[in-house]
Amino acid sequence: MTLIPFLNPFLNFETELNPTAGFEIIFPSMLNEAKNIRLALPYDLPCIEKIHIMREKKIKRIPLDVMHSVHTTLLYSLEALQDVVQWDKIMKLQCGNGSFLNSPSATAAAYMMTGDTKCLEFLTFIVNHFGDHAPCVYPIDIFDRIWMVDTIHRLGIDRHFSEEISDVLDYVYRNNGKRGVSWGRDITLPDIDDTCMALRLMRMHGYPISPDVLELFKDDNGNFICFPGETHQGVSDMFNLCRLSQISFPGERILREAKAFAEDYLKSCAQHNLVEDKWSLKKSLKEEINHVMQNPWIKSLQRLDVREYIKHYGENDVWMGKTVYQVSNVNNPIFMELAKLDYNMLQSMYHKEMNFILRWWENCDFDESLVSSVFPKKVYYAIAAAVYEPEYAACRSAYAKINCIENILRDLFERHEYLHELRLFCQAVEQWNQSLACSLPFKLKGLFMAMHDTLNDLAIQASNAQGRDIFPYLHDIRVKQAEAYMRNRELREDDKLMESMSFEEYMEHKKEVSGVSMRVVPAMFLMGKQLQDHTLQCLDSRSKFHDKMALFLSLLDDVTKHKVYIISFNCDYHYK
Repeated sequence: MTLIPFLNPFLNFETELNPTAGFEIIFPSMLNEAKNIRLALPYDLPCIEKIHIMREKKIKRIPLDVMHSVHTTLLYSLEALQDVVQWDKIMKLQCGNGSFLNSPSATAAAYMMTGDTKCLEFLTFIVNHFGDHAPCVYPIDIFDRIWMVDTIHRLGIDRHFSEEISDVLDYVYRNNGKRGVSWGRDITLPDIDDTCMALRLMRMHGYPISPDVLELFKDDNGNFICFPGETHQGVSDMFNLCRLSQISFPGERILREAKAFAEDYLKSCAQHNLVEDKWSLKKSLKEEINHVMQNPWIKSLQRLDVREYIKHYGENDVWMGKTVYQVSNVNNPIFMELAKLDYNMLQSMYHKEMNFILRWWENCDFDESLVSSVFPKKVYYAIAAAVYEPEYAACRSAYAKINCIENILRDLFERHEYLHELRLFCQAVEQWNQSLACSLPFKLKGLFMAMHDTLNDLAIQASNAQGRDIFPYLHDIRVKQAEAYMRNRELREDDKLMESMSFEEYMEHKKEVSGVSMRVVPAMFLMGKQLQDHTLQCLDSRSKFHDKMALFLSLLDDVTKHKVYIISFNCDYHYK
């Protein structure tokens, strides 16, 4: 009766723990062989009868004529189907490397029944590679590569392996078939899990891919499935379908359908506490799914995602095939150690940069009445969360300084009592004249001097980075933005004119004072690449990029008047 504890976990796999791959096919066959050699086992247990029923149900879902003419998952379990397989027909479905879905056991059964030389070549390769043992499936060259790249990305250490990742994705792209990909390049039975992972990574890295292949992963009812004839869906399958759907382009109908289907499925699994995958046993799959659902890619910040994933990453997670196995290129304590070291290094760097910004802020000595609603830490958090790489330290510094000053200027032109002083301020900006600024009130004079010195310093940095004099360009957009603030103030003084404005006119006016060019361009010059004149024209006030960005900032400004959003990017947090 010692067989019962072994069977218990598999008896309710549709509602509890998932079995190993093909268990309902393979285990009854193993029992039949045991019976043939007269092993004393409890063959008549009700639980064993239930497994036999599952086997018949699975086989009926893929009729024998289909099994012998089309690549199906039954090829993975040929060793358990020797009583029904027509070997002369099934050999037509052999993979290019001589295997059957890269399964050594299925291939061994085929060789025993047919003596096929290609089967023997594959088995010889396995024995030479592994010696006195064999894995349940090998090679897994596609699976191994794409899950490794995904893991490195999610742990935030991908920038250390850019060349290797490029080589890996070139390999995947070359082997991306018209019907998708599987766990190995020689396998002609694609699955939705590997296909979605591969498509998402390739799209994120700029490869030209089409998601239309997902149409092939629908059943007769329009539901997305991993394999034809499967008895139940996998959580990992739908999770990766959901992640792919989050990076859709306009007009991609199939990804809209995929998003709706995957999200409904995952929400149902979470609601009924059924977040157990049939392909793996993971440390925190439920938490991973919840985070991705609540923070879709288009709304996410990578460093916050990294911090979350480090908590959930299972360096000792295992995968489910015919056996339970680990994949060291996917789940590895060394990855976790590197991720924590890298995270802590970046946190220390951000802390130093923040202190530098705060010292600059203190040295500017702005009048207290001008800075009550300006928070340097908040401004720095915004850029550090989005542009986080170490090489962009100068870019982050420039962005934080310029945007702090821009926030002060915006408030100044809205609130300052005397219009003639604001006009004189604009004149000093246009002439870039410190002597003229000296005739301003103390707090305006101090603001002009801080703005003057900061922009001059940034112009020197930008000129060194770009190999040409950048000051004229920066001064030009500085003057235009000051004039826009002045026009906005004069317009606000005329109540009748404000009331007569249409919504379209109001939004055009709001976009003018958003300061897109002034807020973004100085930092762009310090991102390591030399910008050409035609590139800078993309930020001209007539460009679509400028227009859309200005609209976004205008709407965001209206929202934040009612609620301030502070990015939870804690520069003092470190991993132990």
